Amino acid sequence: MKDNIALIGFMGSGKTTIGKLLAKTMEMKFVDIDKIIEATEKKSINDIFKEKGQIYFRDLEREIILQESSRNNCVIATGGGSILDNENVKSLQETSFIVFLDASIECLYLRLKDNTTRPILNDAEDKKQLIEELLEKRKFLYQISANFIIHIDENTSIYETVDKIKESYINS
Repeated sequence: MKDNIALIGFMGSGKTTIGKLLAKTMEMKFVDIDKIIEATEKKSINDIFKEKGQIYFRDLEREIILQESSRNNCVIATGGGSILDNENVKSLQETSFIVFLDASIECLYLRLKDNTTRPILNDAEDKKQLIEELLEKRKFLYQISANFIIHIDENTSIYETVDKIKESYINS
């Protein structure tokens, strides 16, 4: 059994919310990669994107994922685009049981339509269309990176989701 559980999925899929509850119920440490990046840089992800660009952010994300995935007994909530970097996937696969939170387009749109903290979506004229396009490009990477896939929609119970992840992890 791998020492950590890493949650991957599109922004708004519930990685942080599910990760916190999962870590608590399994008596593991919760690690939010985006929060560590913000603390390291002392600025929001939005500001990092604006001031230093996406390439800088992705480089920093890679370093933090490598560092945090080497720890033990953690639930790791990754950023939505972290799977775009092969090094991130490799680091996570070596140390973590990877769970893809496969949220429906409708669920993602409901959660993200009024959100202004997601730099990739902020300037979009049609957020739903951009979510669909980005998810279409990323979904295969999420799927092939994961050890377990769980479907999330607007009616999904966080407690049922955590129980299914826990059961799958224990039986892995």
